Amino acid sequence: MVLKQSTIEEIIESERDLVLTADQRYGDFSRHARECSIFLSRCIISVDRDRMMFARFFSLLKKHHMLALLSALRLHKVQTMINLRQVLEAGAAAAFAIANPEAEHFATTDAQGFIDPSQELTKKRHQWLDKNFPAGSAAIREKKDRINDTFAHANVVSTNQTFEVNEAINEISTPFFDVEDEFQVKVDLWLTASISIELMDLLYGVNKGRDVVKFIPNFESDLHQFHQRNSALLREMQSTERYKRAFAMMQNLSE
Repeated sequence: MVLKQSTIEEIIESERDLVLTADQRYGDFSRHARECSIFLSRCIISVDRDRMMFARFFSLLKKHHMLALLSALRLHKVQTMINLRQVLEAGAAAAFAIANPEAEHFATTDAQGFIDPSQELTKKRHQWLDKNFPAGSAAIREKKDRINDTFAHANVVSTNQTFEVNEAINEISTPFFDVEDEFQVKVDLWLTASISIELMDLLYGVNKGRDVVKFIPNFESDLHQFHQRNSALLREMQSTERYKRAFAMMQNLSE
């Protein structure tokens, strides 16, 4: 696919084409990630009035998940990962807020009256999740750490997406769009879907017994189907030669 990108107008048109043709290029990985994002945005019907702190973070979570999906489809990997980091952070805060809705858990006010979303409070929220929902908390931390290690800051790994050398004609290319790597985009779409499934499962688990958030009918069975589909796509990725080579290389490095 030839991507025009010489003007802002061309970039907008190319991004539109990338989104609209995604299912043709990435098949079930694109469809699954999109369906997960839509399900995430619609899975909650109502929230108790005293849980508005949860609603704030859930709104942020939904927005950045859709932005992550669109970024992956539009060939902006770093933007995808930064949005997913926002998703993970908002998801952790939203889960905590279901059980702990008081504003004092999320920000302090200094002498001048400015709101400070203290990192100390963030740590306390994660400690609560570690203690009460260790599996969900570990999943968030593992994915966030992976993103932070590689994509949170500008580094040479990230330059691979927007830099190519053509030795034959002694020319370099620095495109606006990432150099398209079908396998890597599929991995990013799978990760985007996986994060949404894990966070919805965590939110549902924290809400169980409290019932301050109302989920759509058949939520559990629908989420289970998404989980099964996600596992099937993971197995499909793992069966490729690309994955097997990468896995073997990692095994050799760890020995």
